[in-house]
Amino acid sequence: MRPDASSFLRRSRVPPWALLAAALAAAGAWHLAEPRLTRRAPAATGLATRAAAAEARMTASAVFLAEAKRAAGLPRPEGVLDREAGLVGAELTPLVTTLGSLEAKRLSVSPRWAGELVLRLHRAGVGEGDVVAASFSGSFPGLDLAVVAACAELGVKLVAVSSVTASTWGATEPGFTWPEMEARLVAAGIVPRASAAVSAGGEDDAATDLEPGARSLAERIARDSAAALGAEPLAPATLEESIRRRLDLYARHSGGRPLALYVNCGGNQASLGRSSSFLRLRTGFLRGMPFDVGEDRGVMARLAARGVPVLHLLNVRDLALRWGVSLQ
Repeated sequence: MRPDASSFLRRSRVPPWALLAAALAAAGAWHLAEPRLTRRAPAATGLATRAAAAEARMTASAVFLAEAKRAAGLPRPEGVLDREAGLVGAELTPLVTTLGSLEAKRLSVSPRWAGELVLRLHRAGVGEGDVVAASFSGSFPGLDLAVVAACAELGVKLVAVSSVTASTWGATEPGFTWPEMEARLVAAGIVPRASAAVSAGGEDDAATDLEPGARSLAERIARDSAAALGAEPLAPATLEESIRRRLDLYARHSGGRPLALYVNCGGNQASLGRSSSFLRLRTGFLRGMPFDVGEDRGVMARLAARGVPVLHLLNVRDLALRWGVSLQ
């Protein structure tokens, strides 16, 4: 029998309604614990309300996931606060493909990203009824969630392809990979579904860099979470096939409308390509082309070549300094 989204909640000994109530009750606590940001005044009061709502949605999601992890018996990583634990995973698991920074992972889980994205997307001309395509890796589940929350509050149609594998301290734990996190949150009614397809991630977007057992685990998680989300399982034979299928998927789900933006969260190979040219890119909104014209370019470069604006979310510390997101 195909699993549904609610099946991801069954491991928890705490009822979903109780977790959600605790998350909503704690939404204000994060804001009290974190320094306020200095922001430019939004163009309208309604925009400020949407930014606050996006932050509250992300806070509720983070607390919900932290409670679910505790109920599943997963330890909190050393050096990680309770309010961060839902979106920061173990350093090493079979699903880890690359090294990451614990500082960057902790910084990426701040709810301020969701509110800031509401303001930044609005300033970039993205609004209600627009279609935004995205690539979500497991390396920065906090940024994935911030994009989901911001788009939900702006009334944007978000079409994402999510992947399972992650860098260290990302969504590394089986049961709490990014697609499984999304399935839990959708089942609890905290966020709308964003993922239209799920892949294993890693090398060739098919986890070919993992040991056979770990690769099989990533493939199973991709299949099961895709079924739970009502999304397509993406199991490409080659990297080029993954790139092509992602582009086709965005075109199908856009309903003939042009993409208002492409968002890359993390380092999925199908999104970035095999070329090292993406390492020279500054994190944030990218304007102008070309930045990669090689044969190995990924979805991000190919959409940019078609004139689609790009938001590249990878170097978290650099972006936090430029956007004014607290480093505490």
